[in-house]
Amino acid sequence: MRSAIGLGSAGLVLLAVVAPGAQAEPTPVRYTEAQIATMNPARQAKLLEPLRNIANAVDSVGKAGQSDVYAGLRIDAPQNVVHVFVTDSARTPRLVAAARKADSRIDARKIVVEEVRYNLNALHDARSKLLAKAEANSLPYKIHSVAVNAEGSLDVAVDAPAKASASTPQSLSAGDVPLHFTQGQKIAPASWADVKWHDSSPFIAGDVITDGNGYCSAGLPAVRKSDNTRVMVTAGHCFSDGQKIYTGAGTTPSFGNYYGGLNGQTGNYVGTVSGVAPGWDAEQLIGADNNADASESAGYVPVTSVAYSHKGDYVCQDGAASFFMQQGTVCGIQVINDDITYNMDNGWAVRGVEGTRLPTSPWAVAHGDSGSMVYSTTGSSRQARGVVSALNGPYQTYAGNYLLWTEATDIFNHFGLKLNPTT
Repeated sequence: MRSAIGLGSAGLVLLAVVAPGAQAEPTPVRYTEAQIATMNPARQAKLLEPLRNIANAVDSVGKAGQSDVYAGLRIDAPQNVVHVFVTDSARTPRLVAAARKADSRIDARKIVVEEVRYNLNALHDARSKLLAKAEANSLPYKIHSVAVNAEGSLDVAVDAPAKASASTPQSLSAGDVPLHFTQGQKIAPASWADVKWHDSSPFIAGDVITDGNGYCSAGLPAVRKSDNTRVMVTAGHCFSDGQKIYTGAGTTPSFGNYYGGLNGQTGNYVGTVSGVAPGWDAEQLIGADNNADASESAGYVPVTSVAYSHKGDYVCQDGAASFFMQQGTVCGIQVINDDITYNMDNGWAVRGVEGTRLPTSPWAVAHGDSGSMVYSTTGSSRQARGVVSALNGPYQTYAGNYLLWTEATDIFNHFGLKLNPTT
């Protein structure tokens, strides 16, 4: 047993879970996080895919049937393992067996089990109580975001860390879950807007969309489960319910001069906003056809599946603004918080995921990327993870080095959608 990583943890027990009769595998080549972040998407996917399969299977069965013991997980790509956090290591065989039943491809030798004090239910309960206090204006500080750390704490970004640290956590009704306070930043919706500029039906992820005033990016090409109606999902803060949304029109903005090219003209009809979900910062555009493709720097690629994002994984985003500002498709974004609730400056409390490209690059997202698809590379296709919601962290007035997105699975469940099967 070694000392706890997260404050308040009862301790960590490292258990390499090995399948019965399995042989020790050869020592693989190790890469640093910086090397992984800058790999081309195909090479990165080959490295990460086995770890993603483990994470998806364990997370699914952990939340569904073992929530009393499961706390979360973290992909550790440099070490080629997945850290799984539980409150009772004796339950590990049952958890791993359920995961292997859910996905027979997973290699249990890549699972490292760590024992912690709090299960995910307890961490979520503490977060809810803390946010309720914030909503009631009974805290001596302002909360920007609360991230659930599976290792046993809540990581709380606030306006005044010293004042927050001096307060008594017990008085906040957060139980005894430790609160780690850091200096937060104002979280702003990433909403500003040659096929990306004036695409025609069927529309795809990464297209510029506008009401003639604001500009965002198209995100998740979906269909409604009940009647197969085509639905394009974008960020909920982009446009108001009932607005008609179009592509851009007129002269395509030049690279590096995106904002100077926003001319207020509207092109092809994409859809009408029909339903906004503030808690997921998502909205439906219903009207025209769409295909499950993503518009990348060098062409289109099919999007064939949907999954949650897990801490330690890497994703891309295909926002229009980043594309026009010579950043192309932004990849190498590492997931640093996979369960974060953040307060946007429009007043919405949103549940999502946070990622960054630091220290390899300061650019993760720009105003105008809002609504674009966040996804991972899986061979020759792509896996949808969510839609760009907001940017955070000081970089430039129009770009940020921290990206916040909401998850495709949650959005689809909320609206009753599924990924469009047509690519």
